[in-house]
Amino acid sequence: MTGDQSARQGWLFGPGADLMLGCGGAYIALFALLVVAGDRMLALIPLGLLPLLTLFTGTPHVGATLLRVYERGEDRSRYALVSLWATVLVGAAFVLGVYDLRIGSWLITAYLAWSPWHFTAQNYGIAMMFMKRRGVEVTAGVKRLVFWSFTFSWILVFLSMNGDAASTLYAPYGPDGIAYRFISLGLPLAINVPLLAIALLGYVVCLVGAALVLLRRASWRALGPSALLLLVQALWFSFPVVARNLGLFTDLVPISRQHAEYSLLWIMFGHSVQYLWITTFFAFRSGAESRGLPYLTKSLLAGGAIWGVPLLLFGPDLFGARAVDAGLFLLVAAAVNVHHFILDGVIWRLRSGRIAVILLRDREESLASFTAAPRRRRSWIRPLVWAAGALYAVLTIVGTLEIEFGIRRADPTDVIRLRSAAERLRLIGRDHPQVRYNLGVLAMQAGELETGRSELERSLSLGPTADAWAALGLLHEERGRAEDARAAYDAALALDPDNVLALFQSALLGRAAGDHERAERELARAETAQRRVVARHPEEPGAEQRLRQILAVRADQDEAIPRGDP
Repeated sequence: MTGDQSARQGWLFGPGADLMLGCGGAYIALFALLVVAGDRMLALIPLGLLPLLTLFTGTPHVGATLLRVYERGEDRSRYALVSLWATVLVGAAFVLGVYDLRIGSWLITAYLAWSPWHFTAQNYGIAMMFMKRRGVEVTAGVKRLVFWSFTFSWILVFLSMNGDAASTLYAPYGPDGIAYRFISLGLPLAINVPLLAIALLGYVVCLVGAALVLLRRASWRALGPSALLLLVQALWFSFPVVARNLGLFTDLVPISRQHAEYSLLWIMFGHSVQYLWITTFFAFRSGAESRGLPYLTKSLLAGGAIWGVPLLLFGPDLFGARAVDAGLFLLVAAAVNVHHFILDGVIWRLRSGRIAVILLRDREESLASFTAAPRRRRSWIRPLVWAAGALYAVLTIVGTLEIEFGIRRADPTDVIRLRSAAERLRLIGRDHPQVRYNLGVLAMQAGELETGRSELERSLSLGPTADAWAALGLLHEERGRAEDARAAYDAALALDPDNVLALFQSALLGRAAGDHERAERELARAETAQRRVVARHPEEPGAEQRLRQILAVRADQDEAIPRGDP
Protein backbone atom coordinates (compact mmCIF):
# COMPACT_ATOMS: atom_id res chain seq x y z
CA MET A 1 0.00 0.00 0.00
CA THR A 2 1.39 3.43 -0.92
CA GLY A 3 1.81 6.28 1.51
CA ASP A 4 -1.04 8.18 -0.17
CA GLN A 5 -3.42 5.25 0.16
CA SER A 6 -2.53 4.87 3.85
CA ALA A 7 -3.09 8.56 4.41
CA ARG A 8 -6.57 8.35 2.92
CA GLN A 9 -7.43 5.74 5.52
CA GLY A 10 -6.37 8.07 8.31
CA TRP A 11 -2.67 7.21 8.56
CA LEU A 12 0.49 9.11 7.63
CA PHE A 13 3.06 6.39 6.89
CA GLY A 14 0.82 3.43 7.77
CA PRO A 15 -0.59 1.82 10.92
CA GLY A 16 2.65 0.19 12.10
CA ALA A 17 4.90 3.25 11.92
CA ASP A 18 2.18 5.65 13.06
CA LEU A 19 1.13 3.65 16.12
CA MET A 20 4.67 2.84 17.25
CA LEU A 21 6.40 6.14 16.47
CA GLY A 22 3.76 8.84 16.24
CA CYS A 23 1.33 7.54 18.85
CA GLY A 24 3.97 6.37 21.31
CA GLY A 25 3.47 2.63 21.09
CA ALA A 26 7.24 2.12 21.29
CA TYR A 27 7.41 4.23 24.46
CA ILE A 28 4.52 2.30 26.04
CA ALA A 29 6.47 -0.92 25.42
CA LEU A 30 9.58 0.70 26.86
CA PHE A 31 7.69 1.85 29.94
CA ALA A 32 6.48 -1.70 30.52
CA LEU A 33 10.05 -2.96 30.12
CA LEU A 34 11.33 -0.42 32.68
CA VAL A 35 8.61 -1.56 35.10
CA VAL A 36 9.31 -5.29 34.86
CA ALA A 37 13.07 -5.21 34.18
CA GLY A 38 14.25 -1.77 35.28
CA ASP A 39 17.46 -2.98 36.93
CA ARG A 40 18.44 -4.93 33.83
CA MET A 41 17.75 -1.90 31.66
CA LEU A 42 19.93 0.26 33.90
CA ALA A 43 22.73 -2.28 33.56
CA LEU A 44 22.28 -2.76 29.80
CA ILE A 45 21.81 0.93 28.93
CA PRO A 46 23.17 2.99 31.84
CA LEU A 47 22.54 6.69 32.28
CA GLY A 48 26.04 7.47 31.04
CA LEU A 49 25.27 6.07 27.57
CA LEU A 50 21.94 7.85 27.07
CA PRO A 51 23.67 10.93 25.54
CA LEU A 52 24.22 8.71 22.48
CA LEU A 53 20.48 8.12 22.33
CA THR A 54 19.73 11.83 22.56
CA LEU A 55 22.41 12.56 19.95
CA PHE A 56 20.59 10.49 17.31
CA THR A 57 17.04 11.52 18.28
CA GLY A 58 17.03 14.76 20.27
CA THR A 59 19.65 16.51 18.14
CA PRO A 60 17.93 15.88 14.76
CA HIS A 61 14.56 16.74 16.30
CA VAL A 62 15.93 20.25 16.95
CA GLY A 63 17.59 20.26 13.54
CA ALA A 64 14.30 19.43 11.82
CA THR A 65 12.81 22.68 13.10
CA LEU A 66 15.86 24.63 11.93
CA LEU A 67 15.48 23.14 8.45
CA ARG A 68 11.78 24.08 8.40
CA VAL A 69 12.54 27.68 9.28
CA TYR A 70 15.90 28.45 7.68
CA GLU A 71 16.57 26.11 4.74
CA ARG A 72 14.05 27.37 2.18
CA GLY A 73 13.94 30.98 1.06
CA GLU A 74 10.14 31.00 1.26
CA ASP A 75 10.19 29.87 4.88
CA ARG A 76 12.97 32.27 5.85
CA SER A 77 10.80 35.10 4.54
CA ARG A 78 7.61 33.76 6.16
CA TYR A 79 9.14 33.36 9.62
CA ALA A 80 11.78 36.11 9.42
CA LEU A 81 10.48 38.22 12.28
CA VAL A 82 10.12 35.51 14.89
CA SER A 83 13.20 33.56 13.81
CA LEU A 84 15.41 36.66 13.97
CA TRP A 85 14.21 37.95 17.32
CA ALA A 86 14.01 34.52 18.91
CA THR A 87 17.64 33.93 17.98
CA VAL A 88 18.77 37.35 19.19
CA LEU A 89 16.91 37.24 22.52
CA VAL A 90 17.72 33.63 23.41
CA GLY A 91 21.33 34.07 22.27
CA ALA A 92 21.71 37.17 24.45
CA ALA A 93 20.22 35.38 27.46
CA PHE A 94 22.62 32.48 26.91
CA VAL A 95 25.73 34.67 26.69
CA LEU A 96 24.72 36.63 29.80
CA GLY A 97 23.92 33.36 31.56
CA VAL A 98 27.43 32.06 30.93
CA TYR A 99 28.79 34.79 33.22
CA ASP A 100 25.81 35.49 35.49
CA LEU A 101 24.45 32.52 37.46
CA ARG A 102 21.11 34.21 38.11
CA ILE A 103 20.38 34.82 34.43
CA GLY A 104 21.59 31.33 33.54
CA SER A 105 19.37 29.81 36.23
CA TRP A 106 16.33 31.71 34.95
CA LEU A 107 17.00 30.48 31.41
CA ILE A 108 17.33 26.90 32.69
CA THR A 109 14.16 27.31 34.75
CA ALA A 110 12.27 28.47 31.65
CA TYR A 111 13.54 25.43 29.76
CA LEU A 112 12.63 22.88 32.44
CA ALA A 113 9.21 24.41 33.11
CA TRP A 114 8.38 24.82 29.41
CA SER A 115 9.50 21.32 28.34
CA PRO A 116 6.51 19.40 29.78
CA TRP A 117 4.12 21.85 28.13
CA HIS A 118 5.94 21.52 24.81
CA PHE A 119 5.66 17.72 25.04
CA THR A 120 2.02 17.98 26.09
CA ALA A 121 1.09 20.34 23.27
CA GLN A 122 2.63 17.98 20.73
CA ASN A 123 0.66 15.01 22.10
CA TYR A 124 -2.55 17.06 22.01
CA GLY A 125 -1.94 18.31 18.47
CA ILE A 126 -1.26 14.84 17.09
CA ALA A 127 -4.28 13.39 18.92
CA MET A 128 -6.54 16.02 17.34
CA MET A 129 -4.91 15.48 13.95
CA PHE A 130 -5.69 11.76 14.03
CA MET A 131 -9.30 12.32 15.07
CA LYS A 132 -9.85 14.75 12.21
CA ARG A 133 -8.06 12.54 9.66
CA ARG A 134 -10.14 9.53 10.72
CA GLY A 135 -13.46 11.33 10.42
CA VAL A 136 -14.28 11.64 14.13
CA GLU A 137 -16.76 14.42 14.83
CA VAL A 138 -15.00 16.87 17.13
CA THR A 139 -17.28 19.60 18.41
CA ALA A 140 -16.03 22.63 20.30
CA GLY A 141 -17.11 21.05 23.59
CA VAL A 142 -15.26 17.79 22.91
CA LYS A 143 -12.19 19.69 21.81
CA ARG A 144 -12.20 21.64 25.10
CA LEU A 145 -12.51 18.43 27.14
CA VAL A 146 -9.57 16.84 25.31
CA PHE A 147 -7.51 20.02 25.56
CA TRP A 148 -8.10 20.39 29.30
CA SER A 149 -7.32 16.74 29.97
CA PHE A 150 -3.86 17.35 28.50
CA THR A 151 -3.58 20.72 30.25
CA PHE A 152 -4.44 19.34 33.68
CA SER A 153 -1.81 16.65 33.12
CA TRP A 154 0.75 19.40 32.57
CA ILE A 155 -0.52 21.35 35.60
CA LEU A 156 0.20 18.29 37.75
CA VAL A 157 3.81 18.36 36.56
CA PHE A 158 4.11 22.13 37.01
CA LEU A 159 2.85 21.99 40.60
CA SER A 160 5.16 19.10 41.44
CA MET A 161 8.14 20.95 39.98
CA ASN A 162 7.37 23.98 42.09
CA GLY A 163 6.71 22.21 45.38
CA ASP A 164 9.14 21.43 48.18
CA ALA A 165 10.56 18.40 46.34
CA ALA A 166 10.97 20.07 42.94
CA SER A 167 14.53 18.91 42.38
CA THR A 168 13.48 15.26 42.52
CA LEU A 169 10.65 15.42 39.99
CA TYR A 170 10.86 16.95 36.54
CA ALA A 171 13.84 19.17 37.33
CA PRO A 172 16.37 16.44 38.07
CA TYR A 173 19.41 18.49 37.19
CA GLY A 174 21.67 20.33 39.59
CA PRO A 175 24.21 17.82 40.94
CA ASP A 176 27.29 18.92 42.83
CA GLY A 177 29.43 21.09 40.60
CA ILE A 178 26.56 22.71 38.67
CA ALA A 179 25.99 26.16 40.07
CA TYR A 180 22.87 26.78 37.99
CA ARG A 181 19.64 25.86 39.71
CA PHE A 182 15.99 25.37 38.86
CA ILE A 183 14.23 28.31 40.53
CA SER A 184 11.19 26.74 42.15
CA LEU A 185 8.19 28.69 43.40
CA GLY A 186 8.61 26.67 46.60
CA LEU A 187 4.90 26.10 47.12
CA PRO A 188 4.36 24.83 50.69
CA LEU A 189 2.53 21.55 51.21
CA ALA A 190 -0.52 23.34 52.62
CA ILE A 191 -1.00 25.02 49.24
CA ASN A 192 0.53 22.52 46.85
CA VAL A 193 -1.38 19.43 47.99
CA PRO A 194 -4.88 20.97 47.53
CA LEU A 195 -3.85 22.35 44.13
CA LEU A 196 -2.56 18.94 43.09
CA ALA A 197 -5.84 17.36 44.20
CA ILE A 198 -7.87 19.89 42.19
CA ALA A 199 -5.68 19.35 39.11
CA LEU A 200 -6.00 15.57 39.44
CA LEU A 201 -9.78 15.82 39.76
CA GLY A 202 -9.96 18.10 36.72
CA TYR A 203 -7.75 15.71 34.75
CA VAL A 204 -9.92 12.68 35.55
CA VAL A 205 -13.21 14.51 34.90
CA CYS A 206 -12.08 15.87 31.52
CA LEU A 207 -10.53 12.56 30.49
CA VAL A 208 -13.60 10.52 31.39
CA GLY A 209 -15.97 13.12 29.95
CA ALA A 210 -14.13 13.22 26.63
CA ALA A 211 -14.03 9.41 26.45
CA LEU A 212 -17.77 9.05 27.12
CA VAL A 213 -18.72 11.60 24.49
CA LEU A 214 -16.31 10.33 21.82
CA LEU A 215 -17.22 6.67 22.28
CA ARG A 216 -20.84 7.54 21.47
CA ARG A 217 -19.75 9.14 18.21
CA ALA A 218 -16.95 6.92 16.93
CA SER A 219 -15.56 3.40 17.22
CA TRP A 220 -12.49 2.33 19.15
CA ARG A 221 -10.84 1.70 15.79
CA ALA A 222 -11.27 5.33 14.79
CA LEU A 223 -10.24 6.62 18.23
CA GLY A 224 -7.36 4.19 18.77
CA PRO A 225 -4.42 6.44 17.77
CA SER A 226 -5.71 9.35 19.88
CA ALA A 227 -6.37 7.02 22.82
CA LEU A 228 -2.75 5.83 22.67
CA LEU A 229 -1.58 9.44 22.85
CA LEU A 230 -3.72 10.01 25.95
CA LEU A 231 -2.08 6.93 27.49
CA VAL A 232 1.40 8.17 26.57
CA GLN A 233 0.63 11.53 28.17
CA ALA A 234 -0.43 9.72 31.35
CA LEU A 235 2.72 7.60 31.40
CA TRP A 236 4.99 10.57 30.74
CA PHE A 237 3.51 12.86 33.36
CA SER A 238 0.23 12.18 35.16
CA PHE A 239 0.88 8.69 36.51
CA PRO A 240 4.49 9.26 37.70
CA VAL A 241 3.60 12.56 39.38
CA VAL A 242 0.60 11.13 41.23
CA ALA A 243 2.48 7.97 42.22
CA ARG A 244 5.47 9.93 43.53
CA ASN A 245 3.34 12.31 45.54
CA LEU A 246 1.36 9.42 47.07
CA GLY A 247 4.47 7.34 47.66
CA LEU A 248 3.22 4.50 45.43
CA PHE A 249 5.37 2.18 43.28
CA THR A 250 8.49 4.10 44.27
CA ASP A 251 10.68 1.05 43.70
CA LEU A 252 9.86 1.06 39.98
CA VAL A 253 12.40 2.79 37.74
CA PRO A 254 9.90 5.07 35.89
CA ILE A 255 8.53 6.26 39.26
CA SER A 256 11.65 6.23 41.43
CA ARG A 257 12.96 9.64 42.44
CA GLN A 258 16.46 8.16 42.35
CA HIS A 259 16.13 7.46 38.62
CA ALA A 260 14.19 10.61 37.68
CA GLU A 261 16.83 11.84 35.23
CA TYR A 262 17.05 8.41 33.58
CA SER A 263 13.27 8.28 33.11
CA LEU A 264 13.15 11.84 31.82
CA LEU A 265 15.75 11.13 29.14
CA TRP A 266 13.61 8.24 27.87
CA ILE A 267 10.60 10.57 27.76
CA MET A 268 12.70 13.00 25.73
CA PHE A 269 13.58 10.12 23.43
CA GLY A 270 9.88 9.31 22.92
CA HIS A 271 9.06 12.95 22.21
CA SER A 272 11.94 13.33 19.74
CA VAL A 273 11.03 10.18 17.80
CA GLN A 274 7.45 11.41 17.60
CA TYR A 275 8.61 14.80 16.33
CA LEU A 276 10.89 13.28 13.68
CA TRP A 277 8.05 11.05 12.52
CA ILE A 278 5.74 13.97 11.76
CA THR A 279 8.42 16.34 10.42
CA THR A 280 9.68 13.65 8.04
CA PHE A 281 6.16 13.12 6.70
CA PHE A 282 5.69 16.86 6.30
CA ALA A 283 9.02 17.19 4.47
CA PHE A 284 7.98 14.43 2.05
CA ARG A 285 4.47 15.73 1.40
CA SER A 286 5.56 19.36 1.03
CA GLY A 287 8.08 18.39 -1.62
CA ALA A 288 11.07 19.58 0.41
CA GLU A 289 12.52 16.05 0.63
CA SER A 290 12.07 12.76 -1.19
CA ARG A 291 14.19 10.34 0.87
CA GLY A 292 14.31 9.72 4.61
CA LEU A 293 17.98 9.08 5.38
CA PRO A 294 19.37 12.25 3.73
CA TYR A 295 16.71 14.31 5.49
CA LEU A 296 17.42 12.80 8.91
CA THR A 297 21.17 13.21 8.31
CA LYS A 298 20.70 16.90 7.50
CA SER A 299 18.54 17.28 10.60
CA LEU A 300 21.26 15.67 12.72
CA LEU A 301 23.95 17.95 11.30
CA ALA A 302 21.84 21.11 11.62
CA GLY A 303 20.95 20.24 15.21
CA GLY A 304 24.56 19.32 15.95
CA ALA A 305 25.74 22.72 14.74
CA ILE A 306 23.43 24.69 17.03
CA TRP A 307 24.55 22.51 19.97
CA GLY A 308 28.22 22.29 19.11
CA VAL A 309 29.19 25.87 18.34
CA PRO A 310 28.25 27.39 21.75
CA LEU A 311 29.77 24.40 23.57
CA LEU A 312 33.04 25.03 21.74
CA LEU A 313 33.13 28.82 21.99
CA PHE A 314 32.02 29.10 25.62
CA GLY A 315 34.13 26.35 27.16
CA PRO A 316 36.41 27.38 30.06
CA ASP A 317 39.51 27.43 27.82
CA LEU A 318 38.00 29.99 25.43
CA PHE A 319 35.29 32.52 26.35
CA GLY A 320 33.41 30.66 29.06
CA ALA A 321 33.75 29.98 32.77
CA ARG A 322 32.45 26.42 33.29
CA ALA A 323 33.15 23.00 31.85
CA VAL A 324 30.63 21.12 29.72
CA ASP A 325 29.76 18.82 32.63
CA ALA A 326 29.76 21.61 35.21
CA GLY A 327 26.83 23.61 33.88
CA LEU A 328 27.72 24.65 30.33
CA PHE A 329 25.92 21.73 28.66
CA LEU A 330 22.78 22.38 30.70
CA LEU A 331 22.85 26.07 29.80
CA VAL A 332 23.30 25.26 26.10
CA ALA A 333 20.43 22.75 26.37
CA ALA A 334 18.24 25.48 27.84
CA ALA A 335 19.06 27.98 25.09
CA VAL A 336 18.73 25.48 22.22
CA ASN A 337 15.43 24.12 23.47
CA VAL A 338 13.81 27.47 24.36
CA HIS A 339 14.73 28.64 20.86
CA HIS A 340 13.22 25.41 19.51
CA PHE A 341 10.03 25.86 21.57
CA ILE A 342 9.50 29.38 20.23
CA LEU A 343 9.99 28.41 16.60
CA ASP A 344 7.97 25.22 16.99
CA GLY A 345 5.00 27.14 18.38
CA VAL A 346 4.92 29.25 15.24
CA ILE A 347 5.50 26.71 12.47
CA TRP A 348 3.04 23.99 13.63
CA ARG A 349 -0.48 25.40 13.56
CA LEU A 350 -3.20 23.08 12.28
CA ARG A 351 -5.34 26.07 11.33
CA SER A 352 -2.59 27.22 8.94
CA GLY A 353 -3.62 26.53 5.36
CA ARG A 354 -0.41 24.79 4.33
CA ILE A 355 -0.23 22.69 7.51
CA ALA A 356 -3.92 21.74 7.31
CA VAL A 357 -3.70 20.64 3.68
CA ILE A 358 -0.69 18.40 4.34
CA LEU A 359 -1.52 16.97 7.77
CA LEU A 360 -5.32 16.91 7.77
CA ARG A 361 -6.75 16.63 4.28
CA ASP A 362 -4.15 15.33 1.79
CA ARG A 363 -5.94 17.02 -1.08
CA GLU A 364 -3.62 16.76 -4.06
CA GLU A 365 -5.24 19.61 -5.95
CA SER A 366 -4.77 21.98 -3.00
CA LEU A 367 -1.35 20.66 -2.16
CA ALA A 368 0.15 21.62 -5.48
CA SER A 369 0.22 25.31 -4.62
CA PHE A 370 2.31 24.64 -1.54
CA THR A 371 4.94 22.30 -2.97
CA ALA A 372 7.09 24.52 -5.11
CA ALA A 373 10.68 23.34 -5.19
CA PRO A 374 12.86 25.16 -2.70
CA ARG A 375 15.10 27.87 -4.07
CA ARG A 376 18.66 26.87 -3.33
CA ARG A 377 21.55 29.27 -3.55
CA ARG A 378 25.22 28.45 -3.29
CA SER A 379 26.44 29.55 0.09
CA TRP A 380 29.52 29.07 2.24
CA ILE A 381 27.26 28.85 5.32
CA ARG A 382 25.75 25.46 4.48
CA PRO A 383 29.08 23.52 4.39
CA LEU A 384 30.15 25.16 7.64
CA VAL A 385 26.91 24.10 9.32
CA TRP A 386 27.31 20.50 8.12
CA ALA A 387 30.95 20.43 9.26
CA ALA A 388 30.10 21.86 12.69
CA GLY A 389 27.29 19.36 13.11
CA ALA A 390 29.49 16.43 12.10
CA LEU A 391 32.23 17.55 14.50
CA TYR A 392 29.72 17.80 17.35
CA ALA A 393 28.44 14.27 16.63
CA VAL A 394 31.94 12.80 16.61
CA LEU A 395 33.01 14.60 19.80
CA THR A 396 29.79 13.58 21.57
CA ILE A 397 30.34 9.93 20.72
CA VAL A 398 34.01 10.00 21.73
CA GLY A 399 33.35 11.96 24.93
CA THR A 400 30.44 9.78 26.02
CA LEU A 401 32.38 6.55 25.51
CA GLU A 402 35.48 7.97 27.20
CA ILE A 403 33.58 9.06 30.29
CA GLU A 404 31.63 5.82 30.56
CA PHE A 405 34.41 3.32 29.86
CA GLY A 406 37.54 5.34 30.57
CA ILE A 407 36.35 6.81 33.87
CA ARG A 408 33.10 5.47 35.32
CA ARG A 409 33.98 1.83 34.70
CA ALA A 410 37.68 2.24 35.37
CA ASP A 411 39.46 1.29 38.59
CA PRO A 412 39.18 4.50 40.69
CA THR A 413 42.76 3.98 41.91
CA ASP A 414 44.24 3.49 38.42
CA VAL A 415 45.94 6.88 38.14
CA ILE A 416 47.53 6.21 34.77
CA ARG A 417 44.25 5.32 33.11
CA LEU A 418 42.41 8.22 34.73
CA ARG A 419 45.07 10.70 33.64
CA SER A 420 45.06 9.45 30.05
CA ALA A 421 41.25 9.67 29.98
CA ALA A 422 41.36 13.19 31.44
CA GLU A 423 43.84 14.33 28.79
CA ARG A 424 41.77 12.88 25.97
CA LEU A 425 38.70 14.65 27.32
CA ARG A 426 40.65 17.89 27.54
CA LEU A 427 41.68 17.57 23.90
CA ILE A 428 38.06 17.32 22.75
CA GLY A 429 36.84 20.13 25.02
CA ARG A 430 35.23 17.84 27.63
CA ASP A 431 37.71 18.21 30.51
CA HIS A 432 35.82 17.00 33.57
CA PRO A 433 36.03 18.72 37.00
CA GLN A 434 35.17 15.53 38.91
CA VAL A 435 37.93 13.60 37.17
CA ARG A 436 40.44 16.33 38.00
CA TYR A 437 39.24 16.30 41.61
CA ASN A 438 39.73 12.53 41.83
CA LEU A 439 43.22 12.83 40.37
CA GLY A 440 44.04 15.57 42.88
CA VAL A 441 42.92 13.42 45.82
CA LEU A 442 44.90 10.42 44.54
CA ALA A 443 47.99 12.59 44.18
CA MET A 444 47.58 13.90 47.75
CA GLN A 445 47.25 10.39 49.10
CA ALA A 446 50.46 9.44 47.26
CA GLY A 447 52.28 12.42 48.77
CA GLU A 448 52.53 14.25 45.42
CA LEU A 449 51.35 17.58 46.81
CA GLU A 450 52.33 19.76 43.86
CA THR A 451 50.54 17.48 41.40
CA GLY A 452 47.56 17.37 43.74
CA ARG A 453 47.45 21.17 43.92
CA SER A 454 47.60 21.47 40.12
CA GLU A 455 44.78 18.96 39.59
CA LEU A 456 42.54 20.51 42.28
CA GLU A 457 43.04 23.99 40.90
CA ARG A 458 42.20 22.70 37.41
CA SER A 459 39.05 21.11 38.83
CA LEU A 460 38.05 24.42 40.42
CA SER A 461 38.69 26.32 37.18
CA LEU A 462 36.36 23.93 35.34
CA GLY A 463 33.56 24.06 37.89
CA PRO A 464 34.00 25.07 41.55
CA THR A 465 32.73 22.55 44.09
CA ALA A 466 32.79 22.52 47.87
CA ASP A 467 34.59 19.16 47.90
CA ALA A 468 37.41 20.44 45.69
CA TRP A 469 37.87 23.56 47.85
CA ALA A 470 37.88 21.44 51.02
CA ALA A 471 40.48 19.08 49.54
CA LEU A 472 42.62 22.06 48.53
CA GLY A 473 42.33 23.33 52.11
CA LEU A 474 43.69 20.01 53.40
CA LEU A 475 46.55 20.23 50.94
CA HIS A 476 47.42 23.73 52.15
CA GLU A 477 47.43 22.43 55.71
CA GLU A 478 49.82 19.67 54.69
CA ARG A 479 52.13 22.37 53.32
CA GLY A 480 51.83 24.42 56.51
CA ARG A 481 49.80 27.25 54.98
CA ALA A 482 47.08 27.80 57.55
CA GLU A 483 45.76 31.05 56.09
CA ASP A 484 45.43 29.57 52.61
CA ALA A 485 43.71 26.55 54.15
CA ARG A 486 41.22 28.77 56.00
CA ALA A 487 40.46 30.69 52.78
CA ALA A 488 39.84 27.40 50.94
CA TYR A 489 37.49 26.16 53.67
CA ASP A 490 35.61 29.46 53.58
CA ALA A 491 35.24 29.10 49.79
CA ALA A 492 33.91 25.55 50.28
CA LEU A 493 31.36 26.71 52.85
CA ALA A 494 30.26 29.57 50.59
CA LEU A 495 29.23 26.92 48.05
CA ASP A 496 27.91 24.38 50.56
CA PRO A 497 27.36 25.62 54.15
CA ASP A 498 26.90 22.00 55.28
CA ASN A 499 30.13 20.57 53.87
CA VAL A 500 31.25 18.39 56.77
CA LEU A 501 34.94 18.21 55.89
CA ALA A 502 35.28 21.99 55.50
CA LEU A 503 33.37 22.63 58.77
CA PHE A 504 35.41 20.08 60.70
CA GLN A 505 38.82 21.18 59.44
CA SER A 506 37.96 24.88 59.78
CA ALA A 507 36.92 24.22 63.38
CA LEU A 508 40.26 22.54 64.09
CA LEU A 509 42.08 25.54 62.62
CA GLY A 510 39.93 27.84 64.76
CA ARG A 511 40.80 25.94 67.93
CA ALA A 512 44.48 26.03 67.07
CA ALA A 513 44.23 29.81 66.61
CA GLY A 514 42.26 30.25 69.86
CA ASP A 515 38.95 31.12 68.18
CA HIS A 516 36.92 28.67 70.29
CA GLU A 517 33.55 30.34 69.72
CA ARG A 518 33.71 29.98 65.93
CA ALA A 519 35.12 26.48 66.28
CA GLU A 520 32.19 25.40 68.44
CA ARG A 521 29.66 26.83 65.96
CA GLU A 522 31.28 25.01 63.07
CA LEU A 523 31.53 21.75 65.02
CA ALA A 524 27.82 21.95 65.91
CA ARG A 525 26.94 22.48 62.25
CA ALA A 526 29.27 19.65 61.21
CA GLU A 527 27.60 17.29 63.70
CA THR A 528 24.11 18.18 62.45
CA ALA A 529 25.13 17.76 58.80
CA GLN A 530 26.91 14.45 59.46
CA ARG A 531 23.95 13.06 61.38
CA ARG A 532 21.82 13.74 58.28
CA VAL A 533 24.37 11.89 56.16
CA VAL A 534 24.31 8.89 58.52
CA ALA A 535 20.50 8.86 58.58
CA ARG A 536 20.13 9.07 54.78
CA HIS A 537 23.11 6.95 53.76
CA PRO A 538 24.00 4.58 56.62
CA GLU A 539 25.89 2.36 54.19
CA GLU A 540 28.36 5.12 53.24
CA PRO A 541 31.91 4.03 54.21
CA GLY A 542 33.31 6.01 57.14
CA ALA A 543 30.09 7.92 57.83
CA GLU A 544 29.79 6.70 61.43
CA GLN A 545 33.53 7.17 62.01
CA ARG A 546 33.39 10.80 60.90
CA LEU A 547 30.48 11.42 63.25
CA ARG A 548 32.46 9.93 66.15
CA GLN A 549 35.40 12.18 65.29
CA ILE A 550 33.21 15.26 65.45
CA LEU A 551 31.63 14.18 68.74
CA ALA A 552 35.06 13.49 70.22
CA VAL A 553 36.29 16.98 69.39
CA ARG A 554 33.12 18.57 70.72
CA ALA A 555 33.56 16.67 73.97
CA ASP A 556 37.11 18.05 74.10
CA GLN A 557 38.57 14.62 74.70
CA ASP A 558 42.35 14.29 75.06
CA GLU A 559 42.69 11.41 72.61
CA ALA A 560 44.29 12.10 69.27
CA ILE A 561 41.78 13.06 66.60
CA PRO A 562 42.43 11.65 63.12
CA ARG A 563 42.50 14.15 60.28
CA GLY A 564 39.67 14.30 57.79
CA ASP A 565 39.87 12.79 54.31
CA PRO A 566 38.59 14.42 51.14
